[in-house]
Amino acid sequence: MNLRAYAGCLTGAAVGLLLGAGAALAQGTVTIGAVGPFSGPSATSGLAMKKSWDYVAGKVNAAGGVEIDGKKKQIKIIFEDDQSKPEVGVSAAQKLLTRDNVDILLAGLFNSSVTLAIMELAPDYDDKIFYSGQSVSSAIAGRIRAEPAKFKRFWKFGYNSDALGSTVVGTITDLARDGKIPAKAKTIAFVVEDTDYSRSNIEVMKPDFAADGWKIVATEAVPLGYADFYPQISKLKQLNPDVIISIFTAANSGAALVRQLDEQKMATTHMAVYYPGLKEFREAVGPLANGLLYTPLLVDAEGSAAHRAFAAEMVANGMAASLDYGLGICNAQVLMDALARAKSVNADKLSAALEKTDYNCAIGRWVFDPKSHSPRVGKDYFVLPAAQIQDGVPRIAWPADRAAVPFRPRG
Repeated sequence: MNLRAYAGCLTGAAVGLLLGAGAALAQGTVTIGAVGPFSGPSATSGLAMKKSWDYVAGKVNAAGGVEIDGKKKQIKIIFEDDQSKPEVGVSAAQKLLTRDNVDILLAGLFNSSVTLAIMELAPDYDDKIFYSGQSVSSAIAGRIRAEPAKFKRFWKFGYNSDALGSTVVGTITDLARDGKIPAKAKTIAFVVEDTDYSRSNIEVMKPDFAADGWKIVATEAVPLGYADFYPQISKLKQLNPDVIISIFTAANSGAALVRQLDEQKMATTHMAVYYPGLKEFREAVGPLANGLLYTPLLVDAEGSAAHRAFAAEMVANGMAASLDYGLGICNAQVLMDALARAKSVNADKLSAALEKTDYNCAIGRWVFDPKSHSPRVGKDYFVLPAAQIQDGVPRIAWPADRAAVPFRPRG
């Protein structure tokens, strides 16, 4: 029973006291509703994002809270599990927006498919800010750009997938052109999870590879969390591509693919997207990760003094020095900065503050493009470098002007 319904059963002063207590509670907090994968195949990343948000909110609250409408308020976050399923995410978002009446909705902390589904709710709740987490699909930005009135209060924290695609294409084409990887036939095979995240990356890569004379010989898409790659590897052995590109958000899928490629003696150049940045993946495969190329390496504790301090902060507070925790902290800090500048949870004021964001987090500078409500990417903001795991440690290997180590051929 909600507060007003319960109050209807009471009389006189009791009603006033109860409703007054509820109003005081509401006035004392900024309530954020967060939808993320806290169980299922993406739970490792979802739980890391949850812990990161709790950490940043805890720091803000310990410092006295955030000033809203002239009063200091505490940050309260209500988390709901989407299980990496769009329909579950939409249901969770509706609960947060209606029953919990949150001030701000984190419309998908991780999976692009969940964010794409939830963002369709935005026009029905145009008095709320919708703000996403790691979701990178360029389709999200494309919808905002195509229908600005419909999504005027939806803001996308994660970089777009075209930035990841450009890094993969740039790394492979440069290494092949310099003779550092064998590519006589210039053929590529994709092994990816069947999600919006992978599809959006591939859509960017294919035309760029084709423009450089590469041919895509296979695109093997498997379910999220898939771990039996022997049928796909059998096909790849027959095709013998020069390069394999894999894209997974689930650590177990990446670990299974790398182990099974090794078992089947496939020494093809292999570049991965996302999963090698997960500590769980590297722990699962051990030395088999050596030589693997991947993007992005956003927390480079070995090569950057600023990142080293950031990594130390994460570890000191019970987190891993990883991409998930790093992005999670920055994700929360960018919104806290906008709240502090807006001094309001009013959707128009907070949206205006987000549009004017220029926030330096440890791993990059966040400035939103006003047409796509997505962060700008590039040397003046942040770049998505490619890394190679060497002796168990990820090190930046591309682009050349940022490389900490030279590329080391496998074998």
